[in-house]
Amino acid sequence: MTMVSEYWDEGLECMSLDSLQKRRLLKMQKHVRYVYQNSAFYKTVFDEAGVRPEDIKTLDDFRERVPLLAHEQLVENQRNNPPYGDFMTTGIKDIRRIYCSPGPLIMPFSKSDMEVYINTTANGIYIAGVRRGDIVDNTYGYQWDLAGSVIDEGFRRIGCAVVPGGTGMTKMHVRIMRHLGVNVIFVFPSFAMKIADTAEAMGLDPKKDFKMRLIIIGGEVYDDSEKEELSERFGAEVRRMYGGAEVGFVGAECSHGGGLHSYSESIIETIDPETGQIITDGGPGEMVCTDLKRIGMPILRYRTGDLIDGVNAEPCPCGRTSLRVGRVVGRVGKILRVKGVYLIPEQIKEVIAMYKEMGAFQVILERARTREKLLIRVESKVPEDDESTKASLIEDLRAVTRLRAEIELVPFNSIGKDAPMVIDKRY
Repeated sequence: MTMVSEYWDEGLECMSLDSLQKRRLLKMQKHVRYVYQNSAFYKTVFDEAGVRPEDIKTLDDFRERVPLLAHEQLVENQRNNPPYGDFMTTGIKDIRRIYCSPGPLIMPFSKSDMEVYINTTANGIYIAGVRRGDIVDNTYGYQWDLAGSVIDEGFRRIGCAVVPGGTGMTKMHVRIMRHLGVNVIFVFPSFAMKIADTAEAMGLDPKKDFKMRLIIIGGEVYDDSEKEELSERFGAEVRRMYGGAEVGFVGAECSHGGGLHSYSESIIETIDPETGQIITDGGPGEMVCTDLKRIGMPILRYRTGDLIDGVNAEPCPCGRTSLRVGRVVGRVGKILRVKGVYLIPEQIKEVIAMYKEMGAFQVILERARTREKLLIRVESKVPEDDESTKASLIEDLRAVTRLRAEIELVPFNSIGKDAPMVIDKRY
């Protein structure tokens, strides 16, 4: 009988809180010195704030004295100083991957950055229950974004056979999942539900005709009832995971639930989204993350823009000692997250400005069960039923935002001057 370990890195995951804090403190101090010495952006930020690396003696000093960083600042800095802004701290000879998110935001990764991200991702999906020998359908995108490739590498590092399914082609996913006996899928909740619907339309029962045992979900807002519905339809365990290109793997849910076990060597904070003040009682707020190992483009105290329902510091029956991060329940700020992708309204404005017959617009976001719907209402001089104009606008928007929107053409002056640019009905 082969014994399978419960942990990816037992020494780190089950380290005493006192030892973990000391380890995190030393890594933080080293990282802050490196960032100050090598990042033109952070040297300016620290100098303007009157802070030097030697002033950051404790983790509380880090939280209280190092300025927060918002996504908008990243995009603006790179726009003013293309292509990498003032963030990159190594020469291009040390860079092995360059990813591009909508904005655009260019994300360079060194060889060691990729190694760390792959290993922490493997750590996360191992916490979620993946094991060597699993057959995995990875439905995340492999083009431009970090997610698809680093998740793929994480599964393969554990010893899984990975189907690089990517996005779309739902019927193909259904056929391959059934044909190969796929037993693990990494997926947006909305796409998982679409796969189940498509399978049923093809005369299949996802619970009986698939061999699914584990579904790992992330990237969208969803509630416990939707998670339970997915579990029931596939007859599989459903576990949550959270991460991003800016911060790497942040947390994953073990079999006991109670939140997502955060990566032990990252710093996770919760702040009041309006004041920026740290929330210390475990209550809800905006999540702030710092990856202490990234060297190609280090980012400190990154405001994710995601609102979580709190953090759980109670001991977990699984034995892991890390803080457990609550469920994402919404977004703050102007930048939206739709189907796991950042959407910046200014990008939509730039595309619509290319059409002389177009005027004001509104972005409307809705949810039906786990499905997110993106509708863009646009003032137009062309007839409301002009399908060719709609199709052209859909493709132009998709090329910039990587999201497929529905378009509604409305008469000029039907969107009032005081009307909100974004109407978010999802939450």
